[in-house]
Amino acid sequence: MQREDVLVIGAGPAGIASAYYLERAGISYRVVDKSSVIASTWNSLYPSLRLNTTRFFSHLPELKFPLHYGIFPTGRQYHRYLVDYAQRHNFNIHLGVTIHKICQENNGWRLESSEGSAWYRAIISASGRFNNPYTPTIPSMTEYTGLLLHAHDYAEPAPFIGRKVVVIGNGPSGCDIATELGDYAAKPVLFAQRTGVVLRPRYPSGLPKHAWMILGEKLPFLAPLTEKLQNTPYRNLNRLGIKTPPPGNDTSAAGGARAKALIDAVRAGKVQPIDAPARFYQQGIEMQDGTRYPVDAVILGTGYRPVLYQHLDYHGKKDAHGWPVRDFSTHPNGREVVGYPGLYLVGVFYQGKGAMYNFNVEAEIAVMQIRERLAKG
Repeated sequence: MQREDVLVIGAGPAGIASAYYLERAGISYRVVDKSSVIASTWNSLYPSLRLNTTRFFSHLPELKFPLHYGIFPTGRQYHRYLVDYAQRHNFNIHLGVTIHKICQENNGWRLESSEGSAWYRAIISASGRFNNPYTPTIPSMTEYTGLLLHAHDYAEPAPFIGRKVVVIGNGPSGCDIATELGDYAAKPVLFAQRTGVVLRPRYPSGLPKHAWMILGEKLPFLAPLTEKLQNTPYRNLNRLGIKTPPPGNDTSAAGGARAKALIDAVRAGKVQPIDAPARFYQQGIEMQDGTRYPVDAVILGTGYRPVLYQHLDYHGKKDAHGWPVRDFSTHPNGREVVGYPGLYLVGVFYQGKGAMYNFNVEAEIAVMQIRERLAKG
């Protein structure tokens, strides 16, 4: 018989952080995930991926990364770390659970899943967005006869050796994949950009960004200088054809860990930046001016949408990133969704010290608010 008070959706880093703080608070919980493995997103990402954030802030509570992971752990190292962390704590995680629907009921939440029906006093949505790839509607896309896939399904460069490829989208995965394929696919790999991209050095002025951040926190009088150093982007990229966003909009599509590698690939003729295509045709993409590029494969680095919407019939407002608006009346970083009492979001904010650091902060706040909710009966 089910006795848990809180359901956590997602067994990735945000869900694991939530389980940690729920256990520490003495609140009964159940973590469910549709995959058969813990942190399935990190288990399936392309092998060359490295974290954009350093080891200093990217670990879970009370367990730092092994020293041999280096300053910027790889995606595979991070996955091994998450699995080990969950096993050490023996969290109440149930894998292979498909959620059909969640809805409000009797001052709590009703779950319909492959395990059956259950009621919870609160739900933490820690399912993120990387299992819900977004595919834009581009005219005549269905006419294209080549290989079309999302970056979510890109595993390695081997299938693209010697083939003409276009990567659409200038987010971190688009930058990473275009750069990597520059050494394998037919040259040049086309890098289609709709918006501008901010590319920053991985080691600004010789140190990783987080080292400057720590220095600014330890020595506040240096904070203005360290903030400038860690946030100074590469300049004059437009002459290489790499679009940059207009002033005041420098949060658009941060460039990931391969910024310098992408710039070098463009200079070497391995990658060619172009505008976003206007439409597809059978053999490739067509630009606004009618120019056609025949390509064997199209990889869509076009982002993701919150997985929450696959479970919840949500009719409230959304923020600039597509997440439900949260209630800040009781906490400046409140995790409860406005109009949906007992529903909390963890794993939403990706800026500042990075997503992995923010997972811990958000999970701790969500559990604090859940504890207050349960205390009120």
